[in-house]
Amino acid sequence: MEFLRHPLYSILAVIMIGALCGAAAQFMSSSTAQPRRLAAILAGIGAAFLGFHFAMLSNLATDVILMPFAVALVMALLANFVVGRV
Repeated sequence: MEFLRHPLYSILAVIMIGALCGAAAQFMSSSTAQPRRLAAILAGIGAAFLGFHFAMLSNLATDVILMPFAVALVMALLANFVVGRV
């Protein structure tokens, strides 16, 4: 898992986390409108980036490599929960 410290791999991982959370949230909802699907995916990616960088700024990544990615996952899930409610 040491390869996740490389900036390119961490950016790709955060994009994948956000996109998968957005797609999963849209899959779980009853709406199948195309613009809403894109909004959910973009909201997941944006929230994952914010969560990842907040975790990095708060030094959660000093010992555990996966901690910023876990925070990114939680933020993406929360953002899609909020987008799904609107």
